[in-house]
Amino acid sequence: MPALLASYITRFLPWLIGGLCVIGCLIYVWYLRDQLKTAQGDIASAQSTIVQLSAINQQNMAALKVLRAEDAAWQATLATTLASDSQITRFTDGLLQTVATAPSKDDATVAPVLANTLASIAKTQGAPR
Repeated sequence: MPALLASYITRFLPWLIGGLCVIGCLIYVWYLRDQLKTAQGDIASAQSTIVQLSAINQQNMAALKVLRAEDAAWQATLATTLASDSQITRFTDGLLQTVATAPSKDDATVAPVLANTLASIAKTQGAPR
């Protein structure tokens, strides 16, 4: 009996191995197709995410452009204000220096130094004396 089995096994063993290889290859091809479908779904999802993120990026770039324009306007306003404040500070310091260095003879009920200071203020504001 073992000789009979050995004879059948040796006769059909190459076909059995070949059939198992074919089945293995078919299972592997099925696995690769499944992985391909999964990868294609992931690619489609990633592409839609890229489209959404690109739209958000465009909105952010537009907002950034607006913010940069506003920042430039604020910086220009700040520079103008600082220049104006510097001019007013120099003028005020000049008035205080004039009052501090005025001779005592200029002090009176309505001191001439006060009249000169008021005249300087009026001149600066553009009002006639």
